[in-house]
Amino acid sequence: MARLRTTSLAGKDIPCHWPLGSTYSLGEERNAMTTQIPYTPPTFWSDGFNCPFCHAFAKQEWGNVNKIIANSNYGKDADLVICRCSRCEKFSVWVNRKMVAPAAVIAPPPNADIADETKVDYEEARTISCQSPRGAAALLRLCIQKLCKQLGETGDNINDDVASLVRKGLPPKVQKALDVVRVVGNNAVHPGQIDLNDTPEVANKLFGLVNIIADVMISQPKQINEIYETVLPEAQKKAIARRDSAQLAAPPNAGSAGAPPASVS
Repeated sequence: MARLRTTSLAGKDIPCHWPLGSTYSLGEERNAMTTQIPYTPPTFWSDGFNCPFCHAFAKQEWGNVNKIIANSNYGKDADLVICRCSRCEKFSVWVNRKMVAPAAVIAPPPNADIADETKVDYEEARTISCQSPRGAAALLRLCIQKLCKQLGETGDNINDDVASLVRKGLPPKVQKALDVVRVVGNNAVHPGQIDLNDTPEVANKLFGLVNIIADVMISQPKQINEIYETVLPEAQKKAIARRDSAQLAAPPNAGSAGAPPASVS
């Protein structure tokens, strides 16, 4: 079952579909600000998922196909199944429980605020994730390397970039997400303890982590800044700037004596 709800992007309410009970915010705060769009990958004989054609979360209808050759009907083929999206009315084709048309892309789309050159690598990883989980993981490692550069780091060494971001106050949960993608991506191209050919679902989870990193470090600050700039009166923003400047200029322990901080009420 799904309901039409709205998500706020750049101050605008945009309708989107997702299953009831689903959650996609980072951490325990279910109502935390986020610009991530919920995504349910196509799954065999599932009642609803994000359509590979129109990308909306929609009800899916399933059926078997008759084997007809010339004028002879050989009955239904148990291994060949078609699925119809109730929203766009297009059909996906499944063989032996796997989607073969359109080309199976079960990973979520990239965060909208990721740089264009990073999106190219991300989309390539999505395209090959079913056929080559190792290749997808290696490309996603490249994505976070470029994400680190987008966040102001050198982009030369991911481990050094993550350490630098930690020193600058990187949230521990984002650091963990970066390290997971980094380590699994390394294992994809070097012998290691993680065999992605045996555990392709691990590679698929990396897409969500890349989007979480981008959401927390890029999208949420961008959205907060847009609200701050458009909602607060100019006089209040100047008062806040004076307060912060005074706080930075004050010597240690100055809060216990002297003049009170500037009012921003």
